[in-house]
Amino acid sequence: MSPHTPSSSLATEPRIGPVRNHIGWRDRLARFRGSSIHRDLRGYDRTLDDINAIEPELVALADDELCARGRRLREQARGGSMDDVRAGTFALVRELARRRLGLRPFDEQIVAGLAMDRGAVVEMQTGEGKTLAAVLPVALNALARGGVHVLTFNDYLARRDAEWMEPIYGGLGLTVAYVQHGMTPGDRRRAYGADVTYVTAKEAGFDYLRDMLATDMSGAVHGPRGFALVDEADSLLIDEARIPLVIAGSIGRAGISAARLTSLVSGLASGVHYDLDEYGRDVELTERGIEHLEQALGCGRLHDEQNLALLTDLNCALHAHVLLRRDVDYLVRDGRIGIIDELTGRVVADRHWPDGLQAAVEAKEGLARRADGRILGSITLQHFLQGYKRVCGMTGTAQPAASELEEFYSLPVVVIPTHRPLIRIDRPDVVFTHRDAKERAVVEEIRRVRAEGRPVLVGTLTVEESERLADRLRDVGVSCRVLNARSDEAEAEIVAAAGALGAVTISTNMAGRGTDIRLGGHDESERARVVALGGLYVIGTNRHESHRVDLQLRGRAGRQGDPGESRFFISLEDDLLVRYGIHNLLAGRFAPQPQPDPIEHPVVLAEVARAQRIVEGQNFEIRRTLCRYASAVERQRQEIMEWRQSILDGTERPDVWSRSPVRYQELVEASGADSVGRAERLVTLHAIDRAWCDHLALIADLREGVHLVALGGRDPLTHFTTTITAAFRALAEGIEEAVAEALASVRVGPDGIDLGAIDIKGPSATWTYLVNDDPFRNQIGMMLTGPGRATFAVGAALTSMPLLILWGLLDAFARRRPRRR
Repeated sequence: MSPHTPSSSLATEPRIGPVRNHIGWRDRLARFRGSSIHRDLRGYDRTLDDINAIEPELVALADDELCARGRRLREQARGGSMDDVRAGTFALVRELARRRLGLRPFDEQIVAGLAMDRGAVVEMQTGEGKTLAAVLPVALNALARGGVHVLTFNDYLARRDAEWMEPIYGGLGLTVAYVQHGMTPGDRRRAYGADVTYVTAKEAGFDYLRDMLATDMSGAVHGPRGFALVDEADSLLIDEARIPLVIAGSIGRAGISAARLTSLVSGLASGVHYDLDEYGRDVELTERGIEHLEQALGCGRLHDEQNLALLTDLNCALHAHVLLRRDVDYLVRDGRIGIIDELTGRVVADRHWPDGLQAAVEAKEGLARRADGRILGSITLQHFLQGYKRVCGMTGTAQPAASELEEFYSLPVVVIPTHRPLIRIDRPDVVFTHRDAKERAVVEEIRRVRAEGRPVLVGTLTVEESERLADRLRDVGVSCRVLNARSDEAEAEIVAAAGALGAVTISTNMAGRGTDIRLGGHDESERARVVALGGLYVIGTNRHESHRVDLQLRGRAGRQGDPGESRFFISLEDDLLVRYGIHNLLAGRFAPQPQPDPIEHPVVLAEVARAQRIVEGQNFEIRRTLCRYASAVERQRQEIMEWRQSILDGTERPDVWSRSPVRYQELVEASGADSVGRAERLVTLHAIDRAWCDHLALIADLREGVHLVALGGRDPLTHFTTTITAAFRALAEGIEEAVAEALASVRVGPDGIDLGAIDIKGPSATWTYLVNDDPFRNQIGMMLTGPGRATFAVGAALTSMPLLILWGLLDAFARRRPRRR
């Protein structure tokens, strides 16, 4: 649903029967085997009936009587159980939405709200009204506890949804606010003080990190983390959750300039001075390359201890030169590097690679180097979200992520049926031997469909590909609009117009989350004509590493029972298939020669799908292993931050003066106990921050070399955990010694204790960013699957081949039905 075009049908359509999913034998078998995907919705019938029974009573009330009902519900919720007010609150939200927004939530939306209130991630298709459904559990939890956070995908959605839904919250006597990038601390504090706060997950995480560095309670802005509803839950809880949020302080850096190192590595030759792995994901210097660089730099042996920092910078320069591609991995805009998110195709604000790699890319592009940063605090989104007492979510593609949501968050997935039958036609893939043949076919398909007047949305993988395809279309006289990282400021407007008669829109990946494509354009003036033509036609030009991204692209068509169609055009030269060895999978008589026509052989089509499953399996294992590493650090972070918080709020005093009680008494007599306590608190907080900062630096160094431990025959996780555990044990004692030493040297001035002689100043500047690089990805990938091979997957397949064959036959039989859904 869009805030700009409320549909009258939403307010008038009656309910027809209970809310039900079709449940087949495969669904029943999956549930018997313990699947975390719930399709049986009968457990919500009684509460739904109660809500519907209350509705006629509320319809008869005047507006002021409705508001009075809301106030009574709040008093009742704060004094009792939410079970006592759930039906009444949901019914009141439904009536307020009908009166104030012209939108009456369907029964499907009510069931989605009930499922989220029970702590589930609901899967609702595009256009089914997730934004309105979210208000139901949010309002209930805000009435009962307050301080509810709705974590959105971007700033635009946070502001839009808060402003759009405010009339409903206002009718319940609740306050609502939103947080935006660039807000002042005071504005943020006020926003978090509202009953309901809409904020992006990363802004909430950054505010939490800033609060962890506060030296006074008044400097904190974040409220308690009680109930969080996560929009686009699969993206935030799975894809983004492993990316660390970082707050850093500026430091100076000496050494050989990144520009000189870039010049040196640009003269190296592949296969001579460095080697690439077979998937093009990792690069390493050869012995000959190391010797060449040692001679050029005159630094002696690069592997000597004094040259390790230089070797790291050289590897960063090589990585930037060989593996990172302009207009694919990043673009240059306004004199800065903008890192492109691989899942959305958009530039992500405040995302950095680790400093050495960031500097190498800036040098590669001839840009001014920005200040290096010393990490002051870090947390993954996954662990930040796990800090909420209750979490739920909603998305259009939850089922493929169900196992991870269950494993990492203990969140089941509840599938909500569409209000009207989904009639989108999902065509089988069209596969070509090479990229040029694919792109010619895509251009011809767009020309054919556009000649009918039907709107077309094309999803590409990179900025480079979107612009190349747009040029090809213009060469044949087809005008189009391009949405990629260069034009993301116009995202909502471009996507909203993509359903206009004759519109052709080229978009990277799934740009446009949260904005519906309305058939007929902005005002739906040509809706009937577009519907008659078959609705929106979606074309994908690549399979993505995550099948969910493919489903999100398909889901742009066929919203709210509209007609639509989707099809993927792919080639055996696409990055995904090349990197994961499609030609090895097709070795022998199944490997086709280059040809202009599509490949029809069923084995080729099956192996293309298998390549995607292989990479999904590898990425899942990598995320699982990363979680184990991050969890070891997170336990230490929680312990140190709990100690810091107790010092900050005064619930605990450091046991510093037991070592020097005479000195303590002298200071108290000279300046008073309050002055001594304040000095003690500030010095201790600074010592904790400095020690934790040093500990994070140690952790970063360990992560950089974790693959070397595996090469030595030891378990890298055990080595990592043992090392940081030993370091953490020494950390607390070191903090106490540092505090005692600092306080022993303080002087008493006319205004009390003078801390000027103690170095407790923070960095001159701080900033926040997301670390884009995954330092474990390649090394852990090799540990899990062998050097470039899907060892686990292949071994499992060989040992269970008879069962897989039987399952495949049953599955093929079950799938013998038309593709229309």
